[in-house]
Amino acid sequence: MRRPSGVLLLLFLFLCGISLGASKLTAQVTPAAPLGEDTGPEVFGLAGVIQPLNNLTDNTGAYGIVMPPDVMFGGEVTYWASRSVGIGVMGLYSPATLEGVGGGFGQGIGTLGETEYMAGTVNLTFRLRASGSAGVLEPYFTMGAGLRHLKFYGVEVPKLSATDPMATAAIGVRIHLMSSLWFRGELRDMASYYVSAATDASKLQNDMGITIGFGIR
Repeated sequence: MRRPSGVLLLLFLFLCGISLGASKLTAQVTPAAPLGEDTGPEVFGLAGVIQPLNNLTDNTGAYGIVMPPDVMFGGEVTYWASRSVGIGVMGLYSPATLEGVGGGFGQGIGTLGETEYMAGTVNLTFRLRASGSAGVLEPYFTMGAGLRHLKFYGVEVPKLSATDPMATAAIGVRIHLMSSLWFRGELRDMASYYVSAATDASKLQNDMGITIGFGIR
């Protein structure tokens, strides 16, 4: 198993700082949304980082395979059916790479090639809506399922590209900035099984993502 990168911790702290600062500002200048604005469609554009916590494959006499942390982009369209529940469709993309890891501690093989990481999920989101100045904040929890696709562009011996079912869960907060504009920060776990073409062994993958974004409701 790989050690989480320090990038994940730094971005999480950065995200917390932005959220606290924005919440103090908007609590002073933005009124709570009327009840009629609690339902309907919402569209968000997202950007952040993806940090895989597991090797794709472990050493099998040659080398293991890992996906280093990289940038991630995406978007989500959510329909809020009530004050508390929404259904959304999310797409995420990362122009990642794959690297080989040797059998010895800290021993690296180097970059194997470019990879596209793509994920699509349908999510059920539960949010907390408050009245008064606290109404500018929407803490939420979401869970869903979909597919993760890895497209490898190097020489595939054995085959590395794969499409696998994926489950996801996330916590985050939406912050009302002005009019219909919202800010969002989120920590998401994307779990799937990767099956090695060399050994047929399956391995649980946990890909952590931190994203921030802006959206219109």
